[in-house]
Amino acid sequence: MIIEPVTRIEGNAVIEVKDGRVYFKVLEFRGFEKFLEGRNFEYVPMITARICGFCPVAHAVASARAIENAFGIEISERAEDLRRVLLLAQTVQSHALHLFFLALPDYFKTDSFAGVPKDLVSLGVELRKVANRIVGSIAVRPIHPEVIVGGVARDIGKKIQLNDLKSLLNTLVSKIDDLNILKEGEVLSETAYLSLNTGGKIDFYGETLKGYNGEFFEFRPEDYGDYIEEKVESYSFTKFPYLKGKVCRVGPLARLNLTEVDTDIAKDLSEEFKEVRHETLLYNYARLVEIIYCLEKIVEILENIRSGEIRQVVKPKEGVGVGVVEAPRGTLIHHYEFDSKGLLRKANLIVPTTINNTAINHDLNVMYKKGEEDFEKIVRAYDPCLSCSTH
Repeated sequence: MIIEPVTRIEGNAVIEVKDGRVYFKVLEFRGFEKFLEGRNFEYVPMITARICGFCPVAHAVASARAIENAFGIEISERAEDLRRVLLLAQTVQSHALHLFFLALPDYFKTDSFAGVPKDLVSLGVELRKVANRIVGSIAVRPIHPEVIVGGVARDIGKKIQLNDLKSLLNTLVSKIDDLNILKEGEVLSETAYLSLNTGGKIDFYGETLKGYNGEFFEFRPEDYGDYIEEKVESYSFTKFPYLKGKVCRVGPLARLNLTEVDTDIAKDLSEEFKEVRHETLLYNYARLVEIIYCLEKIVEILENIRSGEIRQVVKPKEGVGVGVVEAPRGTLIHHYEFDSKGLLRKANLIVPTTINNTAINHDLNVMYKKGEEDFEKIVRAYDPCLSCSTH
């Protein structure tokens, strides 16, 4: 059996059942790590932002953060706040696209968003519109955004109306009962999890990495190589990472399993994840919780934004740096090595869908052995970005 293409995901993939095994094949190849070599540091965030159209902000911020780590630069508190807003707004637009247009048709037994209630579709459109406006206000444009090494491109614009954000949040909360269908799901496997955090709290621009493989542990982003091992398989261009030797998952489910939510409405909804949950389809409910969290947190940050210059002059030097952020789909790692002129010698990128790729393949094989064949719904739960995964 061959399913080609896998529908309602970003990128191209094939599911093949052969000789009693299921293969999730990603056959595109792009080569960003290689053609970044030799580039001046100033252009690297601009180039990596082109890896993905759904999470360009995450790549640009992780890239800038890795460069700053290599050069020993600390950005201002205000620039840090604005980067957090960028990451949160990007997550709203990405989650809204997936949830309301790609995932919900599965729950309403339809092939496209045309079969989803119109009020939910309209809400998804409005969420994306407002979130993209925020990204464009700070990073010039929502697609191919500009994130500057040493800060951000722009300060927050006057076009961002907090009352509009609060109104949109209230509308979304009023639809919670209609979206309780997202709580369905079964445990296909118990996996490890990985996420950034700050003091145990959810933070897309966090300080340390928190993992779970039956027990909780933390480590510095610079030490990721001691915990994450990447393997390859001949049938896919996407690698197969493991966390301490275990199948690992990242993204909304991992974040809510590993961290505390510190905003009012989302905190109550996150009680579903008080204990570690392994149901794959709960990824979609976790996205709903995170959209609410992101809206609440954006309002909180902008009402209390800290002072400081939005960017600074950067002088390159020889060094190695690691930058990690939480992209909508999970933990994103950029690792760079520069020469004394600020030219990139080597790059290693580990993106969320690459980490989840191992779990996707594992889930599909568990389903097949149980006699279940709703493979695409499970793949979509991860919201894979296959362009990112092969970068």
